[in-house]
Amino acid sequence: MGKASRRKKARRAARRPQAPRTGARVLRLAIPAVGAALLLAGLGLWSYQRGSAEPASAIAPLPDPDVSRMTAPVARAIRQARTAALTRRDSAEAVGRFGQVCHAHALYDAAAACYEIARQLSPGEFRWVYLLAGVEELRGAADDRIEELFRAAIFLAPGYAPAHVRYGDALLRLGRWAEARDAYAAAVQRDPDLTLAHRGLGQAALLLQDGATALEHLQQAAQLAPDDRITQVALARVYTILGQSEEADEAARKAETLSGEARIADQIFFEMERLAVNPASLSERAARNLREGNYDKAIEALTLLGESAGTAVNKQLAFARKQRANQLAFGGDSGAALAEFERAASLAPTDPEIEHNWGTVLLRSGKLAEARTHFEKAIQLDPRSADSLYNLGVVLEGLGRSEEAIEHFTAAAAINPRHVAAGRLAELGVTSKP
Repeated sequence: MGKASRRKKARRAARRPQAPRTGARVLRLAIPAVGAALLLAGLGLWSYQRGSAEPASAIAPLPDPDVSRMTAPVARAIRQARTAALTRRDSAEAVGRFGQVCHAHALYDAAAACYEIARQLSPGEFRWVYLLAGVEELRGAADDRIEELFRAAIFLAPGYAPAHVRYGDALLRLGRWAEARDAYAAAVQRDPDLTLAHRGLGQAALLLQDGATALEHLQQAAQLAPDDRITQVALARVYTILGQSEEADEAARKAETLSGEARIADQIFFEMERLAVNPASLSERAARNLREGNYDKAIEALTLLGESAGTAVNKQLAFARKQRANQLAFGGDSGAALAEFERAASLAPTDPEIEHNWGTVLLRSGKLAEARTHFEKAIQLDPRSADSLYNLGVVLEGLGRSEEAIEHFTAAAAINPRHVAAGRLAELGVTSKP
């Protein structure tokens, strides 16, 4: 072949389309394929997340408890919680709170229905399945249902010790003592200071005839809660089994003197119980807050209790308002204190202390004419109050009525010769009469 022929052949080959290399073809095809796969995977994940909670339209209707025979505070609390849940039908928080209000007032069927709905709306939320487990126990649900719910709750919050205790309690009632022991042990592991975890572990060990373990944990429970009657009863049994008769007698005697029982420190259930506004709950709450000096909370509880039919709380409420007014006065909030004294006086119009303290706040605020009215009323109610007589004297002196002031200082000093009134008379150059 000549050179010309070879050049023609080369030119024809150059014009012929070149087939792409195999590797390049795969690479170009793979790029859009991977992108599509990633897109589909993303859509799949998005669909899964969207599908993890039921839409509101697929959820069962909210319960509607009959409140016609309930006290006014309870009926109002239930109606308000239900209205909020209806307004926010797709909110697990709103529906769950309605369930909590029902649960707090022993409406267990309604509570269970709400918790189940809240659980469907928010499957990953621990509270609703945990509270559902508790309320299903109260309803007497099937054993496997209760176990499934407690297991689901613990799966969502394995570190929450009270859940293990309540699961242990359920297993103990079912007669599954070894499993109950393990549940209580898990609770102790997570919170070594949880009284009922030690008590439950001791009781389970006792049923399993493990005296040494039972004694160890019941003694720990007794140390954590010395006034728990159930622990002392269980200790008496353990000591008897171990042949320690003196210790058994001592524990039995102590159990007879006790009436209280330790409670589990369970914030989830406490949150629910604090929503109760039935008379028994309000009475207990008011008494506790009065003891602790939380007068604003006591006032709230007593006010609600006063709405309950046949409940007389004026005396307690007057005391709480008086003490709250004193707190406000000592804290320097004279305006709020005066308003609280007025409310207290409307409830207890014959209480001289209210009038005296009311007048004192007005005196410190420079409102002498108003203060005078209250000191005069305080003296009418308690003519032997040297403090009220002296304070009225101070007011009168401030109003320029010195002779009347001296009369009141003299009367106060006659009741109590060591009273500051005697010192004021000396400053004025007046000799007090014995």
